[in-house]
Amino acid sequence: MMRPYYKQSLSSKTIILAFSSFLIFASSISLANAQKNSNSTDIDTLLDSADTLFNKKKYNESIPYYDKILAINASEMNALNHKGISLWELHKYNESLTYFDQILVINPTNVKALNNKGLALLGLQKNEEAIQYFDQLLHMNPSDVYALINKGGALLALEKNDEAISYFDQVLSMNESDVYAINNKAEALAEMGKNEEALSVIEKTDLDNPKDETLQSTMAFILANMGKDDEARVYYEKALKINPNLTDILYEDELDEFIRIMGNNTTQQQKQQ
Repeated sequence: MMRPYYKQSLSSKTIILAFSSFLIFASSISLANAQKNSNSTDIDTLLDSADTLFNKKKYNESIPYYDKILAINASEMNALNHKGISLWELHKYNESLTYFDQILVINPTNVKALNNKGLALLGLQKNEEAIQYFDQLLHMNPSDVYALINKGGALLALEKNDEAISYFDQVLSMNESDVYAINNKAEALAEMGKNEEALSVIEKTDLDNPKDETLQSTMAFILANMGKDDEARVYYEKALKINPNLTDILYEDELDEFIRIMGNNTTQQQKQQ
């Protein structure tokens, strides 16, 4: 399972400031500023509620709050980005693009929106188009870890595994413990049949991380490729405990191995528990 270094968020809130050097308009400006200050307070309150739900992964519940914010200020960057991400998480990739594009109209070089638009295109399996956005980021900053990981992921989806690994290795040259690069490099190697090498790469991570189904699933895939079905089952079971919808995010080869090891009905059974 390709692990995207994904969905960059905007943590700072937009502050609206208005200045005027014309004292003759002081009265009307004061009223305008009072309204803007009121709007800013409303936005801050709504953002607190929205981001609380967002951080709890309650994306359907967070969206109405972002809509209220955008009704007050259609250019509020945090709301645009987080609504786009929420839609991405709900697999509504086309809809998510709308919000990342709105950010890019305001600021064509917004790093977060470029990255997230690329990821939305990956969700739509428009891998070549997605690469253009990651390349734009790398032109701006050749050491952009998000862009390196996600371009590698797009190449992996295109089965250009050797090229993909070169991008993961660039990340590992900067941080040898980067979990995203380790996981994706291991997956690329496994896809190439280099299972022993893949195993040695992924064992550098904390495979017992109770919140990371991606590592568990990749480890299971490698072991399944090696014919170690009983060991693979253990890791698939760990992954399913974390994410009962695991099959929704597996690539075709991974899904084939999962079904071979676990059977067709495993995910449904897990959901009913």
